[in-house]
Amino acid sequence: MKYEGYKIGPVIRDIRKDKGLLIEEVASKTGISVSTLGQVEQGGRNLSMKNLYKLMDLYETDANTLLAIETTSDSLESKLNRLPVDKQKYLKDTFNYMIEQALKSA
Repeated sequence: MKYEGYKIGPVIRDIRKDKGLLIEEVASKTGISVSTLGQVEQGGRNLSMKNLYKLMDLYETDANTLLAIETTSDSLESKLNRLPVDKQKYLKDTFNYMIEQALKSA
């Protein structure tokens, strides 16, 4: 998949605004500079993996949403996204625990 900042930047900006956050607040909470955030939101700068994870954590969302990757309505990710945030977190935590246990016994 090719990174298309001109499509991704506005999505990231819209999520920030939907969360009621100023770009300065996001910078303060993530350690990403205002300049970098502004460039990412305008599509002029690629989003690093490190910063992607910081934004996923702050915005409580997944990479598909931040990177504007469409999922089919029957995909696991799509079904999960239709649930309330607290249920999404519970299921993700449960699944992560199950994976950790499976890795220990593998």
